[in-house]
Amino acid sequence: MTRRVRNRNQRTVHFDIEYSNAVPRRPVGKVNIMNVKSVTDNSNSGTNILIKKKEVPSARDILNDYLESTSVHGLQYFGKTELNVGILGKILWTCTIVTSFVCLSMMIMQFLARYNNNPTNTFIKSFTAPIFQAPFPAVTICPVTPISMRKRLAILENAILPENVSRQLALDMLKYGHHITNPYAIKEFDDMDKFKALLHANKWTVSEFLKILLPCVDIFDSCSWRFERIDCSKSIKESYTSYGVCCSFNYLLEDYMDGLNEQPKLEPLNTASSGRFSGLKLVINEEYLVDSDIDLNDTLKFTNSEGMTVLIHHSYDFPGLNTDMFVLQTNHELEIAVDPQLTEKPSGMQHRGYNNTLVPICITDDENPLEYFPVYGFSNCYANCRVRIMLQVCGCLPFIYNHISKLHNIKNCGIDELPCIQRNTKLIGIMKDIENDNFSCSCRTPCANIDYDVFPNMISLTQRKGNAVVKVFMYSQSFPILITLPAADETYLLASIGGIFSLFFGSSFLSLVEIVYFLYLLCRSLF
Repeated sequence: MTRRVRNRNQRTVHFDIEYSNAVPRRPVGKVNIMNVKSVTDNSNSGTNILIKKKEVPSARDILNDYLESTSVHGLQYFGKTELNVGILGKILWTCTIVTSFVCLSMMIMQFLARYNNNPTNTFIKSFTAPIFQAPFPAVTICPVTPISMRKRLAILENAILPENVSRQLALDMLKYGHHITNPYAIKEFDDMDKFKALLHANKWTVSEFLKILLPCVDIFDSCSWRFERIDCSKSIKESYTSYGVCCSFNYLLEDYMDGLNEQPKLEPLNTASSGRFSGLKLVINEEYLVDSDIDLNDTLKFTNSEGMTVLIHHSYDFPGLNTDMFVLQTNHELEIAVDPQLTEKPSGMQHRGYNNTLVPICITDDENPLEYFPVYGFSNCYANCRVRIMLQVCGCLPFIYNHISKLHNIKNCGIDELPCIQRNTKLIGIMKDIENDNFSCSCRTPCANIDYDVFPNMISLTQRKGNAVVKVFMYSQSFPILITLPAADETYLLASIGGIFSLFFGSSFLSLVEIVYFLYLLCRSLF
């Protein structure tokens, strides 16, 4: 072979040193070594042909390649680079990455904890919703004053006295009958057997006895609604409350329970006007405001109070122990300005409770979990809990829950069982018994919740002697509507957590893809 041909073949095999020095070198982790051998084609040209055999990269090669090219900040300094990082530099970057990871974990935990504690935000949907869109509240009047002598004598004239009941004892039992039968009475009646005999002799139930003592048609002298006189006997009806038999205006729960399967849900009354000369006005008879038969030696005395209690609540809420209550006395006018506020929450939202379980943010009527009330509300929920406790402790329900007993075929508490309810008043009246988990009561917000902020004002009457007046009216021509929404959705959570990762590691979604791809290559090289 001539020298010229041999030199040409050598230039084909070997790099041009000058050209190689002129080309900038890219830092590489490892140069793959190729097995090169010359093969002489004996048949034709006789030139040398290169046959290359590629070596499979090791796990270390793949790791170095990932460290050099990853988008996660700081990891490049652990691969083979042109910079001489050294042991001290690697220790410094290790501490930096560990610190960033700790800070990242703390911020994510704090963010998630804050979200779990406050999963919702409440915004003002409208400041000026017209007042006629808000339901007018129910107004319940409960007499506190002992029954007058005139009323007792009229009842006793047509009543039958048992042999073991004297006339004076019968008058005393009539005087405090609404306190003796109160399920939450603070004092037990010692002669309950004689009281039972009086009821049986006249074939009275407890509720019938109380309606004879306190007929609503006699309690009110006049009634007005939206500037017009109305018939009190048609607009005000007897109702059952935690305070016994009372008289209610615009109260619809009992009627709805009586005709639950026969009629649609009735709408409460509303009004388009506001101010102290609008709304509801009730003039109360003096006879039910003052105790005209005060006896200083009365040992049976159940109360030192006189007047009426006024309860303001929603038309479908049971007037219970947690209802707003005010006291009205003779020769006074009680003005109650009502400022409604509607809070709307979307159904289906949940948050994680303290026991790490998912619970709904609010309850709709369609999701009503109450066993004994067809409409969900705070007051109904607490009353439902008290019903459960009464059934568990005494096995019956007092007369104030007659509608529930009738609807669910539950035993009524007679005079014999009534002391059981009264002795356990403390247990029944509270929302939660810390000594017994079975009595815990957990009530959540309705998805459409009307709150009534009330502003009472008591005025002395100078012209009207003996009577008392109740005025309930809307505070303003408009009311606010609030809406509660989730504090964050999936997109917000993903963006927030992604921002925290970017802050401490400079990483993104592609960084995660890089890690997955690196693990794939690593597994392929190992297995």
